[in-house]
Amino acid sequence: MATKKISLALFCSLFFSVSFSQRFITIDSAGLELRKFYLSQHVDSLWITGHNVNWETGKPDDSSGKIDLGSHCSAFVAGVCKKKNIYILRPPAHDTELLANAQFTWLHSLEAADLGWHEINANCMETAQRLADSGLIVVAVYKNPNPKWSGHIAFVMPTEITTDSIKAIGPRMIQAGKTNSENISLRRGFGRHLKNWPPSTKDISFFFYDIRKNH
Repeated sequence: MATKKISLALFCSLFFSVSFSQRFITIDSAGLELRKFYLSQHVDSLWITGHNVNWETGKPDDSSGKIDLGSHCSAFVAGVCKKKNIYILRPPAHDTELLANAQFTWLHSLEAADLGWHEINANCMETAQRLADSGLIVVAVYKNPNPKWSGHIAFVMPTEITTDSIKAIGPRMIQAGKTNSENISLRRGFGRHLKNWPPSTKDISFFFYDIRKNH
């Protein structure tokens, strides 16, 4: 009997310690609206790798006559931002080829800051998820050190998640790319670009746009 009491006490102790260590990040009403908007873009069936697409809509577009066998992460981000009346580097200011690398450089510029983009420098992954869950546009972006190879960019998807999960696999993302997904971890979505985990700010940068402040 005494053994059972000790076991129960130990179980309760472990349960509550785990519960409190895994802080839960929740979505507010603005975050839910943003999530609904992202899902309405149907990235799982548009901006498909290996097809020429219209960068704004993600629909097939062969009007250019140029064969594009690449992925369209940067075109997806540019198109979605335009629908929100948010400027991020996009065509025709830059060709869709290697656009993610150019967006990385642009987001670090004074022009981007003046237009409302702000870099997240502290507790980057958790802060990025919290800001997205409160309804802010948040992007994660990687610049390939080889200028001839593509980088990657994606939106942080508003999602209820524990802080332990963020530490383990990163915030949740919605992206076009080699794999188009409405719900993929940063660790998997940026996997082929990551050298270490957790990623350093030299590997991936996070930026947010405060749509409530700038609109």
